[in-house]
Amino acid sequence: MILNPLTKSRAQPGIFIGFIIVFYLCLRSLQPVSAAQLVDTIPTNLEHNWTVCWHFASRKSSCENQSLPLKYQSQSHAVKYQTFSKDFILSSDLKNKTIGIWLQHVDDVDEVYVNNHLIGKTGQFLPSFDSGFRYPRLYLIRGDLLHFNRFNHIEIKTFSSKNLPGIQFHPPVIGDYLSIQHKLQENNFGYVVAATILLVLTVFQIFYFVVVKGNYETVYFAMFLGSFAFVSLTRSLLPLDLGLDLSAIFKLETFMLNFSITSLALFIFNFFELEIRRIYSAGLFALGISGVAIVIWPITLNIRQIAEINYWLLIIVTFFVIGSALIIALHKQRKYSLVISATGVSGWLVLIYDATMQSAGIFEIDLQIRPLILPMVAALVGIILALTLTHKYWHFFKGSTYDHLTGTLLRPAFFQRLSEEMQRTQRGGNQLLVAVIDIQQARKISINYGYSIGNHLLTTISNSLTQVLRPFDLICRFSDEQFGVAASISGRQDAESCLKRVYQELINIQQPINQDIELYVDARIGGVIYDSDQHLSVSHLLQDANYALSKAKSQSKHNYLLINSPAATA
Repeated sequence: MILNPLTKSRAQPGIFIGFIIVFYLCLRSLQPVSAAQLVDTIPTNLEHNWTVCWHFASRKSSCENQSLPLKYQSQSHAVKYQTFSKDFILSSDLKNKTIGIWLQHVDDVDEVYVNNHLIGKTGQFLPSFDSGFRYPRLYLIRGDLLHFNRFNHIEIKTFSSKNLPGIQFHPPVIGDYLSIQHKLQENNFGYVVAATILLVLTVFQIFYFVVVKGNYETVYFAMFLGSFAFVSLTRSLLPLDLGLDLSAIFKLETFMLNFSITSLALFIFNFFELEIRRIYSAGLFALGISGVAIVIWPITLNIRQIAEINYWLLIIVTFFVIGSALIIALHKQRKYSLVISATGVSGWLVLIYDATMQSAGIFEIDLQIRPLILPMVAALVGIILALTLTHKYWHFFKGSTYDHLTGTLLRPAFFQRLSEEMQRTQRGGNQLLVAVIDIQQARKISINYGYSIGNHLLTTISNSLTQVLRPFDLICRFSDEQFGVAASISGRQDAESCLKRVYQELINIQQPINQDIELYVDARIGGVIYDSDQHLSVSHLLQDANYALSKAKSQSKHNYLLINSPAATA
């Protein structure tokens, strides 16, 4: 067969063009292989080769290939939503694993699709917008949706009410669902611990209010603790797990934050007994109005922007009102002012960090979202303030039992403890010595040399009695000139020895007034040994001790005198 040369020349270009088309199609078919990410171990970050598309309300969509997370960038046009999509190949070695997708932070709403199947969503897109920006996402991928050793396609659809990138802090992670869930539960446990601590402290403050009538500082402190416990729970996974309205929860959280700071301000003013001036009241009133306005705000789309403005108002009012109260307390050298001021400044700085964290979009700051910091610091502040209050009330209760000057028992407490010792003596084998000590020149010293000298003398006497007696013996200050003691003894000889030691200790006291004058103690002591048949009450026992004291004072040869009963010495 003979070919026409012209036919051969025409066939060559056709073959060449066909070869080019086949080569192009083969090359096109190979492109996805280079873009797909191989996942053969978990967890694995899905960082590169994402197709990121912005879908606008007023113009055509825009797509480009980028790596995640995206850096901060705000769009000039209103974004309806964003999509992040890519392919990945899952190794067959992972068939026995429970696979999940972890999104540590999404701004605000998301839906996640794997191989065109919806595997999970958080929040609601427009028009029924519901923000879930606070919460991490973990979605389980069912095994029947995955292709092993083949291409899988993931698409993440997001919407941000602030026109921010939906994924801007951490890339999506494909990993073991159960392991990541365990990690999230551990993190969530921090919120539960903080809330539990705050609620327990709240119960204690209510107890203090019941015990100490009219003490409103504990009520304000309890309100602060309880409201922050609520804030801690709203930031946990509890609202997400219960399927609550997340935007409504965020509104309540903002309101309770305002309420807690207002309560803290009232607590500090009451604690230091400071006057709440009108300008301070106006600041706290503005916080209340702002909190209520956020709760009733009808447009959920811009609630985050409104909450950010409110947060910075909160920072300013806290600095102005609480800061002024602490400065006044420091200037007046009020007790505990230094501790509470240091705690307050630390808490205020954490508030600034939390506000900046929420307002990262305003300041264009790439700041990690760590909502757990504020509840944990609030719990720490609550513990410090609760310990301070406990110390204060310990002094209060101690003041109702002990003399504030000498540290000895007051008369009612002494009577009660002495009655208990009398009953114990009846049951046991020991005996009980009760003595009344009269410091004869104590009142004259106060009059002649001043009450500071007299008070110092009384303190020295109480310290001497504490040293010579045993820790479980009772010491009471009856008046400026008289002390009472009760000591367990083994018999009369032990009682006399005890009185002698007390007397010797007292007369050895020397108190210099100046270079020329030095005071000495002149004491008389009357003691009686408790007799259950003779002494039917505490008053009878003390009456006999006073009888012994009068005998010791009337007889110059006796500086201390011990009797069994008045009848025995008659």
